[in-house]
Amino acid sequence: MPLYVQLRDQLRSLIRSGALQPNFHLPSLRDLSRQLSCSLITVRRVYLDLEREGLLSIQKGIGTFVRSDDTGQSARRSWSRALVYEAFRSAVGTGIRHGMAPEEMEEVLRELLASIPDKEDA
Repeated sequence: MPLYVQLRDQLRSLIRSGALQPNFHLPSLRDLSRQLSCSLITVRRVYLDLEREGLLSIQKGIGTFVRSDDTGQSARRSWSRALVYEAFRSAVGTGIRHGMAPEEMEEVLRELLASIPDKEDA
C-alpha cells in the first residue's frame, strides 16, 4: 500500500477515534516529511485531502489543526458548496457555448429545482 494511503488512513483513524483531539496542532509539512522520510508533496496531499474531508484545518503561516466536530460539518458544507459552484460554472459555460442567454439558463435551473421532490415527500 502506498505511503500516502497509509498516512492518510492512519491520521483519519486517529482523528475519528479521538486519539487526536480537536485543535491538536499537527507537525508542519516539513517536520512530518522529515520524520517519515517521505516527500513534502506526500504529506501536503494527505493534509489537503483530510482538510477536504473536514477533519483538518490548514491555517497558512500558523499550522494544521484537527477540527472540532461542528467545524468539520461547516467545512464539509463549504466543500459541497464549492463542488456545486464548479458544476454550475461548467453548466453556464456549456450554455454560453451553445448560445443560451442568461435568462434561459436561469429558467432551466428553476425547472430542474422545481422537479426535485421535497425531502418530506421522499
